[in-house]
Amino acid sequence: MSSATSGGSSTADRGRGEARPEPAPLAFLRDPLAWMLLVVLGLTAFLYGPLLFPEEDAALATRSDEFFFEANEAAGAPVLLLALWLFYRRSHYLDVLASGGRPLPAAIVFALTLALHGWGVYTGAPDLQLASLLGLLAGAVILLGGRAGLRAFWLPILFLAFALPISPVLISAVMYPVQLATAQYAGALLNAIGVESVVQGDQILRPANTFVVIETCSGLRTVVTLTMLTVLLIDLFERRGWHAAILIALAPVVAFLTNGVRVVTLVLNPHSDVAAIHSLQGIGMLLVGLTVLYLIDLGLARGLKSDDTPPPDIVPERAAADAGAAPTASSKPGASLARSLSTRPSATFGLAVVAGVLLGLIGLGRTIVPWSFARDIDRMPDAVLRQAFGDWPSYPLEKDDQFRGSVRFLTWARRSVELESGPVEVFLGVAEEQLRRHTILTPRLGWPGTGFAEVEAGWGVLGQSGSTAATRVDDGAPSVRARRLVLRRGAKRVLSYSWHERAGSLPEEWLRHALALDRSPLVRPSHMLAVRLSTPIGRGPRRMEEAEGRIERVYARLAPELRDFAPTFPGRSSGPLESASTGRLDTLRAFPSDLAIDPGDAPVLAGSLASREPESRGR
Repeated sequence: MSSATSGGSSTADRGRGEARPEPAPLAFLRDPLAWMLLVVLGLTAFLYGPLLFPEEDAALATRSDEFFFEANEAAGAPVLLLALWLFYRRSHYLDVLASGGRPLPAAIVFALTLALHGWGVYTGAPDLQLASLLGLLAGAVILLGGRAGLRAFWLPILFLAFALPISPVLISAVMYPVQLATAQYAGALLNAIGVESVVQGDQILRPANTFVVIETCSGLRTVVTLTMLTVLLIDLFERRGWHAAILIALAPVVAFLTNGVRVVTLVLNPHSDVAAIHSLQGIGMLLVGLTVLYLIDLGLARGLKSDDTPPPDIVPERAAADAGAAPTASSKPGASLARSLSTRPSATFGLAVVAGVLLGLIGLGRTIVPWSFARDIDRMPDAVLRQAFGDWPSYPLEKDDQFRGSVRFLTWARRSVELESGPVEVFLGVAEEQLRRHTILTPRLGWPGTGFAEVEAGWGVLGQSGSTAATRVDDGAPSVRARRLVLRRGAKRVLSYSWHERAGSLPEEWLRHALALDRSPLVRPSHMLAVRLSTPIGRGPRRMEEAEGRIERVYARLAPELRDFAPTFPGRSSGPLESASTGRLDTLRAFPSDLAIDPGDAPVLAGSLASREPESRGR
């Protein structure tokens, strides 16, 4: 009897197998799939951890001012955490990764990922190596879940792009114009609230002090950060279509407006030179900007009736499969993943493939020798200027490192050439194209210093073809198209011509920098040059013509010296030398005292509000 009862009980238990409670979460660890997943996560952390958290960025994080407000500083930690949060919000789609993958598209994505990472190793470009993480994740999702998986998890993957540095070619193209616009906006706000001020270029002048809007005051970093937070807001409230597009489009505008208010608070706060207060002001205005976007979101929800229409399921296949199904305990993220993937042996194989790709990426980093060459220069810029104006009196000028901001040169020089009718300031800089976070391509080149307001702007031509009969100098100088500016600082007016020798268009230089071509055998044969000629404009009807004539005379002397100046490999006919021992670019050695080599990641330090003498530097 007891035996039958026992057997019946066992039979009943087997009959009720489907009603048994879900196994404990740790039971998942008995599955080989779990161990393969741990291997993938470990290899990913090993490969990309140093790229997301480099040592120099760990030191930077202790300087909150640079971390929050430098336009191109790394933000690996917060971006990674927020991307994980976005992934968690989609964890109910984890079983989509067992719905059937697409091996061929995944293989193509993995091949491109290996190529990108290998090229990043070869060129010594950590940002390209980090960018391969996006390809790795996209390939893994396509391999496991196909198009449905990619639709489910594309946002967390793409969000990781915020951890990549923005191209300095793009940043430098807009940085100084944004600084000038910020100064104008902040000055208008100050005058609107009754605080007397005058804006002069990048300076805000008050009776008690002068405030300079430097790069960290431009608000570009605020634009990036607020845009990132807007993406999170859109995802949190499930905004779609025009609603989401309008929020993304307004994020930079709100960032600029709130940053102008931040500049006003810095001008008015006598304690803004204290780093902690300075940083808190910036973070506070960032929260204000996010609040403004939240209010705009509420207004759009009412106007567009976004809350009346539930957002569509981002994975239609999953929505169709789940139609009419009651939620169960297996809908929980961990249980869903365990139950769905464990029923598909191909899932374990797919993770094994991802692990193999990771091992291949690690192998590329261990076997590829980064391309390198010993950087050198045939002559220093000041020597070129002295030779060009040998029989004309000239003297060197001080270098304003503060004003040039994040612009970095291999070396550069400023010299004042004294002509009978007045002086001409000559600036000559040699580019260091191997730097990944800096460039010389900036409109700032046209300004000889801080505090100059733009009066006229346009383009002009220097050389025989662009000269007037009164100023033409028959010296065989080639013509050059240059940016022509008339600037004013107080009662002083200046005529400035500036141009970049050997530089392509903005898209061309962006692409060249993005692909790290100048850190490869495709390096350009000669360094880019930054040239500026500026001279005071006196008072009188013919003073502008005299200033143009001085510029033309100096250009005619300078142009022949620039033709063969600064080749990438001076005195070498065999091309670049590779340095397999260091695995990185060598540095210049013993040069004259006018060398001005810049470390790529040196922070630009600035003062803050102080008395009229010396000038204060805003952030």
